[in-house]
Amino acid sequence: MFPLYDLTRRLAEDRLDVQLILEPGLDVHGYEPRPRDVAGLAEADLIFAVGLGLDPWAQTLARSAGAGEARVFELGPLMDPILAPHGLIREEPLIDAHFWLDPVRAERAVDVIVEALGGLDPVGGPFYRSRGQELKASFQALHEEMLEQSRRWTRRRIVTMHGSLFYFASRYGLEVVDVVERVPGQEPPARHLAHLIDLLQTPDPPVLFTESQLDATLGRALAREAGVTAHAIDPIGGTPGTDSYEKLLRRIALTMDGALR
Repeated sequence: MFPLYDLTRRLAEDRLDVQLILEPGLDVHGYEPRPRDVAGLAEADLIFAVGLGLDPWAQTLARSAGAGEARVFELGPLMDPILAPHGLIREEPLIDAHFWLDPVRAERAVDVIVEALGGLDPVGGPFYRSRGQELKASFQALHEEMLEQSRRWTRRRIVTMHGSLFYFASRYGLEVVDVVERVPGQEPPARHLAHLIDLLQTPDPPVLFTESQLDATLGRALAREAGVTAHAIDPIGGTPGTDSYEKLLRRIALTMDGALR
């Protein structure tokens, strides 16, 4: 996935060959590996994955390529995972896997990746640690910038397309009051849709966000029915304008600026 790929390639630079499995724009939840994806992993020494139920196909790919499960390194469980509030998301997974949307946790991910790369290439350990310090300084500056930005947001309650913004919301003082698709890619029951429309029609309604990797048809239909605006975000990036971790987070913050101020 692009956020992990961007961190890893910037840490490794030209010392290691770093490849991206999930192409930008694809839905991580419904991704079906292709034969060329399997072939590309046959020589892999290490596969970084998110885990927490987000990308189980990484384990499947590793087995199909003959890499073995031990070579899949899941970062999510090490990032102090956030459990969705009780009653908000009833289906599995209950834990939000999108830890990279919190720059403070992204700094922690840098440390973990640096250690893993040093295990593959001990001679390069000092280089990876030096690059890690540079990335962490950039992410800390990004966090401080976004924290200042978030203080100007006057609306604080949001509805998201699925459970992807709990880390971002927790870090920057927002509240995810509900999600549209409690199971990504699965249309919710009519009763839940009716509840969302009522919620979006209250005198002080939450702000609705759709996501570029998911079909926005349902979100736009909800917005029309409720008479509100649906604001699109990209939580994964890798496309023009979001081709670095910092650009990805800044694009999300810019969208928040337009929606919450």
